[in-house]
Amino acid sequence: MTPSSSASSRHWYVGCVRSCQEKKVSESLSRMGVEHYLPLRREIHKWSDRRKVVECLVLPRFIFVRCTDKDRVEILLREQRIWRFLPSEGKAAVVRDEEMETFRRMVQDGPSPVRLSGESLSPGDRVRVIDGPLTGLECELVSIASGRCLAVRLGALGTATMDLDIQTVEKI
Repeated sequence: MTPSSSASSRHWYVGCVRSCQEKKVSESLSRMGVEHYLPLRREIHKWSDRRKVVECLVLPRFIFVRCTDKDRVEILLREQRIWRFLPSEGKAAVVRDEEMETFRRMVQDGPSPVRLSGESLSPGDRVRVIDGPLTGLECELVSIASGRCLAVRLGALGTATMDLDIQTVEKI
């Protein structure tokens, strides 16, 4: 790799890693001198006789790599456990530095575990509640704030709202 590459030509890419190889890939990239980020969180696992703090993957099978486009190709050739970089519109998807920094802060400092949703929700979307006592309820998403969503438009009556965890709804 070329450590002298200018910071402006280096971007964050999302590497797709073979199953259960994330930590080994991280060690390998460190030995190669490649800047990378493997999001881990600490969890307490309980057994009947003891408790143990365990580092768990936030995003299984993914690792973030910061490099130039040329180095990205070299990494694919040298590190066989990375089988591709996540594509977007026919090219390797680039994660902006600001987005990466925000994601890192969420993982490190967030009060609750980070969960990703493949679909983006926005006000006006029809959603279905998939967890909790309201499971199966369908409504219109009115607003989203701080990982919570407020829902239900009642037509002529106006809008009745309820505070729901965004993870408990899915787009219809």
